[in-house]
Amino acid sequence: MTGAKLESASLLLFEGGGETGELMKSMDWGNTALGSVEEWPQSLKTCVRIILTSRQPMFVWWGKELINLYNDPYKAIVGGKHPWALGKPASEVWSDIWDEAGPRAQICLQENTGTYDEALLLIMERNGYPEETYYTFSYSPVPGEDGRPAGIICANTDDTDRIIGERQLRTLKDLGKYILDCASNEEAYQKTIHILKQNPHDFPFAAIYEIKDEKIAKLQDATENRLKPLLPDEIDIHSQQGIASLFRQVIDEGKLNVFKNAQEVIGQVTGSAWTKAPSNCLVIPLMQSGHSFPFALMVIGLNPFRQPDEKYLDFFRLVADQVATCISTLYAYDQERKRAEALAEIDKAKTLFFSNISHEFRTPLTLMLGPLESMLGNAADLHDDHIANIESTHRNAMRLLRLVNTLLDFSRIEADRVQARFSPVNLSQLTTDISSAFRSVIENVGLEYKVSVRDLSSNVYVDREMWEKIVLNLLSNAFKYTLSGKIEIQLEEKNGNVLLSVSDTGIGIPEKELPQLFNRFYRVKNAGGRTYEGTGIGLSLVKELVELHNGTIDVESKEGVGSVFSVCIAAGKDHLPADQIQERNDEVFTASLSNIYVNEAISLTGDKQGKDAVATEKINGKKYRVLVVDDNSDMRDYVGRLLNKEYEVVTAENGKDALGKIYHQRPDLILSDIMMPVMDGIELLHAVKGSPSTDTIPVIFISARAGEEARIEGYNIGADDYLVKPFSSKELLARVRSQLKIANMHKEVNDALENKVNERTKELQKASEKLEQINTELRRTNKELEQFAFVSSHDLQEPLRKIQTFADLINRNIEQPAFDVKRYLEKINASAERMSILIKDLLNFSKLSKINEEFVQTDLNKILQDVISDFEVLIKQKNAEIKFTSLPIIKAIPLQMNQLFYNLISNGLKFSNRERPVIEIKCAVEEGKNIVNGKCDLAKDQSYLHLSFKDNGIGFDQSYADQIFTIFQRLNNDKQRFSGTGIGLAICKKIVENHRGCIAAHGAENAGATFDIYLPVAND
Repeated sequence: MTGAKLESASLLLFEGGGETGELMKSMDWGNTALGSVEEWPQSLKTCVRIILTSRQPMFVWWGKELINLYNDPYKAIVGGKHPWALGKPASEVWSDIWDEAGPRAQICLQENTGTYDEALLLIMERNGYPEETYYTFSYSPVPGEDGRPAGIICANTDDTDRIIGERQLRTLKDLGKYILDCASNEEAYQKTIHILKQNPHDFPFAAIYEIKDEKIAKLQDATENRLKPLLPDEIDIHSQQGIASLFRQVIDEGKLNVFKNAQEVIGQVTGSAWTKAPSNCLVIPLMQSGHSFPFALMVIGLNPFRQPDEKYLDFFRLVADQVATCISTLYAYDQERKRAEALAEIDKAKTLFFSNISHEFRTPLTLMLGPLESMLGNAADLHDDHIANIESTHRNAMRLLRLVNTLLDFSRIEADRVQARFSPVNLSQLTTDISSAFRSVIENVGLEYKVSVRDLSSNVYVDREMWEKIVLNLLSNAFKYTLSGKIEIQLEEKNGNVLLSVSDTGIGIPEKELPQLFNRFYRVKNAGGRTYEGTGIGLSLVKELVELHNGTIDVESKEGVGSVFSVCIAAGKDHLPADQIQERNDEVFTASLSNIYVNEAISLTGDKQGKDAVATEKINGKKYRVLVVDDNSDMRDYVGRLLNKEYEVVTAENGKDALGKIYHQRPDLILSDIMMPVMDGIELLHAVKGSPSTDTIPVIFISARAGEEARIEGYNIGADDYLVKPFSSKELLARVRSQLKIANMHKEVNDALENKVNERTKELQKASEKLEQINTELRRTNKELEQFAFVSSHDLQEPLRKIQTFADLINRNIEQPAFDVKRYLEKINASAERMSILIKDLLNFSKLSKINEEFVQTDLNKILQDVISDFEVLIKQKNAEIKFTSLPIIKAIPLQMNQLFYNLISNGLKFSNRERPVIEIKCAVEEGKNIVNGKCDLAKDQSYLHLSFKDNGIGFDQSYADQIFTIFQRLNNDKQRFSGTGIGLAICKKIVENHRGCIAAHGAENAGATFDIYLPVAND
């Protein structure tokens, strides 16, 4: 081919390349490192042809100097460097980002390996100033004539607008989500600053000044503590000096202003997401509708890598509008908020307290009721007095269970954490089934019992569980206060409504008491009946449940004649929230809830035979295999004993252990705890349901977490059923039978049920997300009660442990002739009394709203002696030695100091592996400047009391020194030798922080552990 033809063919290479292609065609490539186009290798020509015909921003770097070639779409990325950048070495074109691009290029050329980066931040100088950009790009090596990499081809995607837009949208969403419901201006400012802190790229620094009396601007909050010394706490806005001059200009003009070189006025602020301090700042007035003078000013440091164009400033205007809207709303409702605020906060704290304490009682109640029921089932050889004592304990434990359940229901309703699930049900049949549970107990005491339930024209939309509680509470209330005559329940349809009435010929209610009857915790004074005991919650709960159905409840009563309670709900579904309606309902009525109410009613009659009213059902005589998974050996043994009469029982200590046994001994059903070491219940569930060979095995979760949100969470992650502690043996067996029957039905209707589960999961996910938002808000606004719950939980364990231990001794030795049952029953009673005292103390402690008010002169010697006294028996058993020096009197919270010493000494005794454990306690006063401890950030000018707790136990790996204080974190999973919940050291850290101190741990495996505590000498 002649030279002219070669040249013509080479020029065709740039055809269709737009402006950049024409530039390439006109360039004298012979004067570049690439040489003339005719000499270019074919692979380079191919790459050039690819990029010029592509609409994707692309470039090619070729040769040792990586000469830069690119296409038209890439011009936007090159920016002001075009067309100079064409044909130049890449290291010169991108010298500002070569620290990022250079190493990636070397990987391609030297290792013949491509690279890929997604949304990588690059500070590029494309238009004469450094600019924040984000790109997704991949470098691919291109072989030369010898087959080795001779160049790089790269495709780019500009993600800058997307990343910045998402970031700013997240800030605006958070502002709209969290500040519009603030209770005060101060809270709105603090939340605003907190949200702005989450976006340090757009807010290198920010501060809010509130203007008082149009004279003084007072600093409310700032994103960085280091910013506060640079900004005065108060500024005279009429001054013409410093930052006041900027404020005055913005106020006079009534609009935002950008001030360049702001560090000359404010000072240089560092420490944001950028390595470069902002040079420009923005001052925005926050205006209230109808006012010409701003009520506050926002000072914002601008991103040093963005130009303050209108698009950027519009974002800050939206931020200011969000804050201004919130403050304007607060002004409008300020007086109403102040009147209700105190009562609302007290009510919220009480509600959360009841909810937390109810959860805490469920696990120990399970371990109390289980052994008691076992003793009652094997009481043939017991003396009548002993049987009476055990029955009394069981009866009152059941009353405590109902009280805990009722308190939890009520607190969840008060906290707006209950969402009803309305489905069409045959209300006549459901009401008949529920009310039939009371027939035997009512008729056994000589009362007439009449159930007048008429057939309704159609199914009625109700929440089945709520309707059951409504009927049971009304029947239980009627039985309690009716000593003779009749109890009647009626259900009928009238004028498009469903009417339920429960009437009795009981003692009646005085007319003056009727207006207060449905108020929470209200009880009629001097009321007669089968018992005076009660909480005053039942009727209030009924009213709340009826109102959740958009219904009404009324009462008519005459003292000495009787009462009629009437419930009215609409028959259709238009009155109900659409998102709470589910058209399909496959649930079957069970008597588990009815049993609690009926058994309590039986206890009021003295009938000892009634507690066995629910007969045990057999399942076709087939021996099913049930796998019980729990890290608590007592719970495994207890559940195993309940099941092994009807089923083959296999046990496992955790999820990992269970998986091994599942594939060797495939079970028909799995009963699993949720919180376990090594592998928890959720991971086990995912493994079982994620495998085609095991996905049909039903899984029942057992948990101490109660309430609808807990059940929703359990169902949402795929559990077939959810059993809440404490549970009765009958309820457990009923749930197991039910799930085994359902599992057999699944084989026939699996496809239909899968569709239902998918729909159900989506609904529950929405509910779970909403509940999570509520829980997040509760945790943030109730930090003090959260701390209280952590500290108080361990105080309840000791008496409950003793109750469990003595009950187990009775159960194992009951048939021994010489065994002293009465002695251990007395110990159980003493521990129960101890628990009652602790609960009262906790209730008193919960009323305190400020920790500072509890700091008193505390003798640490007395605290230590009290704790050693508590451990007297254990110290003797372990032949342990407690060494200590004289401790000082300090200003502290005595209850928390006692808990701190208790936990640390308990930790030393618990984790001992020697014949003679030794715990050494020392103290000294040290200056902060002399303390060398990398885990504690102590004030250099402060004196500290240094308490040291050292033991010679099993110790721990020092790499876990931080992890050891994490809640529920256990470094040793041998629970048979080293018991515990993983909360103790987290509580210690919480207590020390409450006292403005620091705690650190040092240790080595099998060489003991040392816990160093630093407390300020004086607590204000």
